[in-house]
Amino acid sequence: MRSIGLLLFCCCLLIGCASKKEAFKDRSVTSIYKKATDLLKKKEYSDAASEFKDIETLFPYSSKANEGQVLSAYCHFMAENYMSAIREIDIFLRYHPSHALVPYVMYLKAMCRYMQVVSVGRDSKNAMTARNLFVELTNKFPESAYYKDSLKRVMILDDIIAAHEMSIGRYYQKNKSALAAIGRYAFVAEQMMNTRYAKEALFHMIECCNALGLPQEAQSAYRILSERLPDSPWTKKASLLVKK
Repeated sequence: MRSIGLLLFCCCLLIGCASKKEAFKDRSVTSIYKKATDLLKKKEYSDAASEFKDIETLFPYSSKANEGQVLSAYCHFMAENYMSAIREIDIFLRYHPSHALVPYVMYLKAMCRYMQVVSVGRDSKNAMTARNLFVELTNKFPESAYYKDSLKRVMILDDIIAAHEMSIGRYYQKNKSALAAIGRYAFVAEQMMNTRYAKEALFHMIECCNALGLPQEAQSAYRILSERLPDSPWTKKASLLVKK
């Protein structure tokens, strides 16, 4: 009985392999690409991603293999399967670092992180990761079609990151942890100086330095604030603190 069962199992495997061969026998790069693009047009992104991936898997040396891999990542992105898209992108970048599509692929990876950025008050890890990816793209490919949009998104992300740091800093300051608050405010003042939060960060640094009995540090923060933004309301408020 055991030998009969084993024989039946082997037969099933052979039938399965034969059916798979039949299924792939009539498939070509052209037919798969057409099916994938048709699915993409219908916005059936997950199925389209699988089809595009088949081009790279079944025909790795074809002229469409690299394009299929990138389009698979794009379809995953459109389906909001961001981590699947990033996996495809990382493989592509590892094996094709000099490909003409690299600027677009780097932009797509940055956008995958960008789309996962949550509101202020949550963990800003994705915001920082996305920012670094956009900055890397602008540094490596300043002539690319994605340069200007990447710069805009860096500005947006800087604002989000700065707001996140400020919310933590205010929390620490409110709870009498002035030293911890200064660390957050200093990060915004130094690293995010082009955001709308930089002047407020410097003002709160002066408050915290006063609370800790550090008049020289308070004066230093005030000097930076007055040099950068002499006419800001924050500067005027800070001048009263320093005089006190």
